[in-house]
Amino acid sequence: MKFLLIDSGSLEEIINTRQYQSIEFEEGKTFISFLKGNINRFPVTASSVAIKSNTGAYILQKETKADDYIVFDFEEMPDLLKRDDSGILLAIQKTLRFCKKLLTGLSPSKNERVLSEGKAVIFPYPIGMQTSIRLTIDRNPDVKRRSKRESGQAYLVYKFGDNEGIGPSESPRVTNFRKASEGKDGAIREANAFLQEINNSKSPAIKSLSITELDIQKGLQLHEYGLENWRRWLTSSQMKFIETGLTAPHRIEGPAGTGKTLCLVLKAIHLLESAKAEGRINKSIFITHSQATKTAIENLFATNGGEAFVVQASGSILSSQSVEVTTLHELCAKLLHHEISDSELVDRDAYESKLTQKLYSIEAVEKTIAHELESHRPYLSREFSDFLENTSNWAIAEMLQHEMSVQIKGRAEQDLSQYKKLPPLKFGLPMKSDGDKAFVFLMYEEYQRELVEAAQFDTDDVVLSAMSQLGTPIWRRRRSREGFDSIFIDETHLFNINELSIFHKLTRSENSQPIAYSVDRSQALGDRGWTTEAFEHAFDPDQQSGKIDSINVKSIFRCSPEIIDLAFSVTSSGATLFTNFHNPLVAAMSAFSAEEERRCRKPLYVNYADDDLMFSDSFSRADSMAKEMGCQKADIAIIVFGDDAFRSMQRLSHDQKKPVEIIKSRGDLDAVDRAKQGGKYVLSAPEFVGGLEFSGVILVGVDSGRVPPNSSGAGESQAFLNYSAHQRLYVSITRAKYRVEILGVKARGMSQALVSAQSSGMLDVIDAA
Repeated sequence: MKFLLIDSGSLEEIINTRQYQSIEFEEGKTFISFLKGNINRFPVTASSVAIKSNTGAYILQKETKADDYIVFDFEEMPDLLKRDDSGILLAIQKTLRFCKKLLTGLSPSKNERVLSEGKAVIFPYPIGMQTSIRLTIDRNPDVKRRSKRESGQAYLVYKFGDNEGIGPSESPRVTNFRKASEGKDGAIREANAFLQEINNSKSPAIKSLSITELDIQKGLQLHEYGLENWRRWLTSSQMKFIETGLTAPHRIEGPAGTGKTLCLVLKAIHLLESAKAEGRINKSIFITHSQATKTAIENLFATNGGEAFVVQASGSILSSQSVEVTTLHELCAKLLHHEISDSELVDRDAYESKLTQKLYSIEAVEKTIAHELESHRPYLSREFSDFLENTSNWAIAEMLQHEMSVQIKGRAEQDLSQYKKLPPLKFGLPMKSDGDKAFVFLMYEEYQRELVEAAQFDTDDVVLSAMSQLGTPIWRRRRSREGFDSIFIDETHLFNINELSIFHKLTRSENSQPIAYSVDRSQALGDRGWTTEAFEHAFDPDQQSGKIDSINVKSIFRCSPEIIDLAFSVTSSGATLFTNFHNPLVAAMSAFSAEEERRCRKPLYVNYADDDLMFSDSFSRADSMAKEMGCQKADIAIIVFGDDAFRSMQRLSHDQKKPVEIIKSRGDLDAVDRAKQGGKYVLSAPEFVGGLEFSGVILVGVDSGRVPPNSSGAGESQAFLNYSAHQRLYVSITRAKYRVEILGVKARGMSQALVSAQSSGMLDVIDAA
């Protein structure tokens, strides 16, 4: 194929139809296959068709005159069609959107340049990817000849690559442009005939014709839909995950905003409906991390036709096909119902339980350092001693909590001699000697004493006890009757090694592991050390089921391209610091249509003179953002970094009588709904906003010394804090659909996590008025 001509009407439909934003949709794949010459013609939408004609191709609307059009000269830029499918689609989409701006007189974005001599340049890839690849456009090609024959506007895309050429004075070859223009009338007749042929047939030629008339404003916010209606919104990889049978562990992995939770719910419904149609018994369980996300999952089942399968709170099963939605904490407490009461649990909500554990941890740290440090100092390494002296107790407590869960309880079985033999975590407490580990074990023993005094058990105690129950001869005998035919786990990255180790023991058979789970490793707050191999071992330790089947979803439905670029910059800067930091955005792409992009703005960083001004102005900026987008206050989340800053914001909202709904539980959709009904602001911290979605976010206190918090101790401790800070910032940024504003104190300086984004032009920086 030497050239492609697209008229302005078809251009409008391609940039505004979600299915042409990503090759994860069948329509996107078909489009690329057409460009590569594998398909001769296909219906693009209900009113546009793509047809091959001689040495070129056309995409034209019904009964068009094609006065305004764009021509891609592939013969002059052969490297474009040599790129992978995603790269080709990205370049085409970016070019079409820019040409739409030229036709309507809109201003170009930061990756687009209007040059002299009638030329223009587009950089299709995010600036942070450090590539100089560009597309060059002649905004008025073959002007003398066209002025006598055509009245509309035409553009010629004639160069692709990292070569600047001779600049704006360069004269492109117009041979293929003329061929495209001269063949236009014949192509219009052929296109109209093809459309007539489709309309006369009983069914559309391909599926895309019947699904492209979509309300692009609704996006993935639809409710009461069900799997059949969701089909027209889901990508090919999402549908593959949903419809693939579950006989071995099956993972869906991708960045925030790719629809992982929805796919997991739809897969469960599809599996249960299939079992019902075939008359098979299927007892499933769906495990979430907190009570708030449990409620959200139950709502997803109800609004997608799966309510009849959900086991009621009473425990009654309504049919031979059922799914029990529960938190892991509830499940373990149920397994231990004869041995533990609700009052003995730190908290029935796993997330709240871990926050309470942190309070116990800080007390243990403070007591042990106050009473034991001096006597143990001769046995400590210099690095660890300096770390204890110079690091805040809260930071030490956070790392201690992680050390206890993963190492002391998870791997050492609470035995000091075994603990000393374990290699230290790559990013955690900076222990260099057995004396260091002995002191950490003292802090752990103090923590356990506090639990005993309170007559409570923490999450790890409950999970490990439940695991012991599942290893008894009684369970092995009952397993075939009381086990589950399929297990679904949401946000698997939030569970630690102890918690993950229980799932493979819950299946009905020891020889198969029908477990489906969703993962975004970059949302795990703290170093879990999760890898593909780690998940495989956790869910199928004996490799009974073979290798885990994995689906990687790349199309991001929640976030605008500008927000994805910013999040990519944050995760990329994190990846340079940590060898096991997982960056999910390397191959991610936005599924936003051009119409949705019009509501977006470039992320903004605002400097303030002090904290008080920053805290006070955050509400004003939330108001302004809501008014500009025409949405409610509750559609804008104010996310505050740092415990002290969060407390200050709560006091300020109380003193100034601001109508505020404070979210203190991860994924609390009920709190968001209350805020919408009451016309309130949403105030939260990074730890609690996972699983939620807002039109915009205001991030407060993202400056040097707070993100990440300072630690003058050993390098490993600062590495842990940096690691967690990057993850919290990534989670917070990706809650926003259209806009992100970040507030900081100028005297502190910008957070190092954002410096790369600023230098790459992804973040505008201003001083507060």
